Amino acid sequence: MTSAQTTEVPQGRILIQGAHLLTQDEDLGDFIGDVLIDDGKIVEVGSSLDATGATVIDGTDRAVLPGFVDTHRHTWQGAIRQVGTGWDFPKYRQHIQVTWGPQFAPEDVYIGNLVGALGALDAGITTLRDESHIQNSPEHTDSAITALRDSGIRGVFAFGWPSIDSNKWMLRGEATHPEDIRRVRSEVLADDDALVTLQAMLRGPELSTLEVTTQDLAMARELGIRSSMHVGNGPWGPQFRGIGTLGDAGLLGEDLLFIHCCTSDDEELKMLADSGGHASVSAAVEAVLPGLGAPATGRLLANGIRPSLSIDTEASVAGDMFNVMRAALSAQNVGISIDPATYDTLPAFTPADLLAMATIEGARASGLDHKTGSITVGKDADLIVLRLDDANLLPANDIAASIVGAGHPGNIDTVLVAGQVRKYQGRLVGLDLGGIRRRAEASRDRLFAFDLVEG
Repeated sequence: MTSAQTTEVPQGRILIQGAHLLTQDEDLGDFIGDVLIDDGKIVEVGSSLDATGATVIDGTDRAVLPGFVDTHRHTWQGAIRQVGTGWDFPKYRQHIQVTWGPQFAPEDVYIGNLVGALGALDAGITTLRDESHIQNSPEHTDSAITALRDSGIRGVFAFGWPSIDSNKWMLRGEATHPEDIRRVRSEVLADDDALVTLQAMLRGPELSTLEVTTQDLAMARELGIRSSMHVGNGPWGPQFRGIGTLGDAGLLGEDLLFIHCCTSDDEELKMLADSGGHASVSAAVEAVLPGLGAPATGRLLANGIRPSLSIDTEASVAGDMFNVMRAALSAQNVGISIDPATYDTLPAFTPADLLAMATIEGARASGLDHKTGSITVGKDADLIVLRLDDANLLPANDIAASIVGAGHPGNIDTVLVAGQVRKYQGRLVGLDLGGIRRRAEASRDRLFAFDLVEG
């Protein structure tokens, strides 16, 4: 069989030909070339590759990147996306965690996770770290996992805590992590090579106590899974010093991902760097949700930590990485104008740096850089093809700057996850979007009918 250019959704052996490759591979760099995909893997990267037996995707006026990696999203809130745009953190917590969270049925979790994961795929996010704190029952948990699997995304299910009696769990809560995570590890997500895998979302010393965190972390490490914690959250950061408390207790490690770090001090960030741990900056939410603090991107870099990027919650911001990259850049520059004594001393970062944070650094933070995050032979074919000849990007004078400065999900032509095409010619494939919309609207309407609970 010879090569073929087709309008049908490509399957099997695929050659992306003559594209601008932003590989995120230090040995390869960026160049115009080809990527050959077979059996879900990247099997060759180079120029003028043999197209025999492959379906060809023409890469002319296209950029090819590793898929974006979102290292922190509360995906269960997908069907109530943007309802909290403009809220501060107390209002977000009152509506979503105190009022609606206890009312979520397993079906609400399923459709929220499905809508969230599909929106991520549409935006070029091929790996989604689902920070799930809707473990109201085993059925809720299983519904969230099933939705990730049904979406076709590479999912990291970060098992959290219930959204019932939220104050018990989040305001210096003394309950230890739900034991149902053991069932999930042994019966549901035992395979660490599967497309959907298990990690833990722990509360850490700022949302619980050091004693609870010590027990929770011991359990996660016993189960052989990585963990994340929210730290540096507004006034809780300096008050409870999540990273510093763990560092003093000898509990830091490479297996930990710290989310936000907005008000974590420089001593803590140095501890984090020395431990080999990771950070996730949710710049868009941090910029619009008063109370969290300013994005810590520059401060993390100054202390030797290359952060990953994340959405956090679609209740407040758009679910795409373009928005987060621009927010990180904007926050740094606003900081320079407001507080030059601090921000002028921080490392500058470029659009190319932001693309690395959104891809390979996210893969490292998720413990998946052996599988994804760069266009490297042997890795899974998690790739996005982006149109550079769209009106908002042409003539793409600097490709990285064009993508970061003006890109949006509509520019993404093709998305592949482990070699499977999930979006093609600008549209998600193989879905009944009408049916999904009706289920999302029904979930939203049911939840919105509940009266606001003070808490």
